[in-house]
Amino acid sequence: MPTYAILGATGKTGGALLELLQKGPSNYINAYVRSKPKLLAQRPGLEKNENVKIFEGSLSDIPLVASILNPRVDAAFCVLATNENIPGVRIAQDTASSVIAALCHLRNEDIHFKPPKLIFLSSASLNAAMLGEFPAMVEATITRAMSHVYVDLRFAEENLRLHRSWLDATFVQPGGLTEDVQKGHKLSVDKASDGFVSYLDLAAGMIEIAESGTYNWMGVS
Repeated sequence: MPTYAILGATGKTGGALLELLQKGPSNYINAYVRSKPKLLAQRPGLEKNENVKIFEGSLSDIPLVASILNPRVDAAFCVLATNENIPGVRIAQDTASSVIAALCHLRNEDIHFKPPKLIFLSSASLNAAMLGEFPAMVEATITRAMSHVYVDLRFAEENLRLHRSWLDATFVQPGGLTEDVQKGHKLSVDKASDGFVSYLDLAAGMIEIAESGTYNWMGVS
């Protein structure tokens, strides 16, 4: 019975992951949120699901994060994000730092500890190969508009890559995202989707990566 952790369960990507993972009756889910009331307002009755355990608190609480990423967890979806281009934003960096610290804590407690596979939400804009023939002027405009968010994501990825000798991570790099029904997805390491992708399809792709155990240290769209 697989166990998954979702860091950021009240966001659009986290919510889509939660919705899809709950459809698997054998799936166990550790859902991290900063506000439990917000999550329960979004998903009434979630507390009654015995396969879902909700963790509330600060991401800087390393013992809390370690309990979320406990040895039973097979994969962790790191999907805390923002669309606000605020100077000095550190959501991705703080997520990466807390996850690394928590996993180091667990490894120190048990030398045989096997870390979960990390699936980290990123952006196609950080991977030139993913953009293909995307119009350069449009991409430059988007990059300027989201420059601080992209800096945050880039530093987070660099931090995680310093630990590739003992961690496995995949960087999911979608293009445009939209709230829509699930239409089907196809993973690619070469090119981002030409159109917008729904959060549900994004989540389905992330779950496929978790289940496959592949795409280690790769960017995937």
